[in-house]
Amino acid sequence: MNCLEFRRQVGAEPFTADPAVAGHRAGCPACARHQDELQAMDRLLGKAMQVGWVPGTPAPRRWVAMAASLVAGVLVAATLWLSWPAPTLASEVIGHVMHEPGAWSAAGELPPAEVAEALDSSGARLRPGSGTVTFAKRCFFDRHWVPHLVVQTESGPVTVLLLGHRDVAAATHIDDQGFSAVVLPAPRGSIAVVGQNVAGLDAVARQILDAVEWDA
Repeated sequence: MNCLEFRRQVGAEPFTADPAVAGHRAGCPACARHQDELQAMDRLLGKAMQVGWVPGTPAPRRWVAMAASLVAGVLVAATLWLSWPAPTLASEVIGHVMHEPGAWSAAGELPPAEVAEALDSSGARLRPGSGTVTFAKRCFFDRHWVPHLVVQTESGPVTVLLLGHRDVAAATHIDDQGFSAVVLPAPRGSIAVVGQNVAGLDAVARQILDAVEWDA
């Protein structure tokens, strides 16, 4: 489960007992805080709904004031939550990479045929000499199967996702939870490059983008 899937599920059910949600929460402090905020707002709303009086009798002023205060608080919290920026594509990519730790530790250059197989269905190829690929497979991301590579560059290893289904208007860069991600527009959709302590990640991402050949 990635960050976007987590937030969609807890947004619909803040107190869900889904083991996948619990597992993601344990490893993602940002998402854990998000769920805590949703649960707090849900509890506040519950208190507002419980404030009442005996039907058919005048409502005591203190109860009316309390109810109004609680409802106002819920409305403010809901407004703030709804106006909070949605996770960006770059942050979604970081969430995905964080839950594939085995990819980073893969060692040894993969045969070109194995890399080509991971890229084939996306209509892309990696030019020879573009870097040592130590991991290549298709991953389920944003409800699509996408190529996921780890390329060893002079600046360090980077994860590369080819996102043919996601168009972006301009380059995006984000630093989150010890990772940096760059998302660039590509001839088909976009390409995301993620690294840790990689100097000049934006330049590295553009080099990788230039190393990818796309079918017409």
